Amino acid sequence: MTSKSEIRWCEDIGMFAYDRPIPTSCVHKTTYCDEKCFNVKLYRLYPAMRTKDARNEAEWQNITGEQVRKTLARKKKQTKRVRFMTRGEAVSDHTDIARIVDICTANPDVDFWMPTRAWRDALLQARITAELMPINNLHVLASFDPSNTPEEWETMRAMGWSTMFFGDDEMLHTPLGEKMFKCPKTWGHVKGACEKCKRGCFEGHGRVDVHLSEH
Repeated sequence: MTSKSEIRWCEDIGMFAYDRPIPTSCVHKTTYCDEKCFNVKLYRLYPAMRTKDARNEAEWQNITGEQVRKTLARKKKQTKRVRFMTRGEAVSDHTDIARIVDICTANPDVDFWMPTRAWRDALLQARITAELMPINNLHVLASFDPSNTPEEWETMRAMGWSTMFFGDDEMLHTPLGEKMFKCPKTWGHVKGACEKCKRGCFEGHGRVDVHLSEH
């Protein structure tokens, strides 16, 4: 890992987060991702983000759970919840699985939050279901948008996955008729709400369908 950790404090969600480069890690994206992703727009406005992303990726490729534990121990702001990723994809390929297991295992008192598009790869979907979803302090959500089909919704529900939907504020139910939970942070514009929210993405029992507002 690089000498200085690239983990960053995200005021909007009230927690620390890791990032990866979108161009190389978001290999499971949909066409909707390219059209609507806020970070894609930021790349155009701030080309220097690519320099930071190079450091982000260098750290991610060499990171260990013990190093994460030591990094979090030095922080003064809350470290009970950490996100993988606010930019980029946590599971771009199979090598990421063991890395995430190690981080979560070495930090049992930290809840890790992992929205992911990796479910779109059948082999990764199977490994995440078998190896990551049983981890008590890891909250995995399949990232969905309006381009996903009812068949994909049905598959992920049958697999027991929670979902996180973005892209249509009028769509308050899944295509299967299940009411989605409105994210307090995005619907209520409550800065830092993710730090203490006990529902939605951090639902501790069963599966949940979370709806992020566009505005």
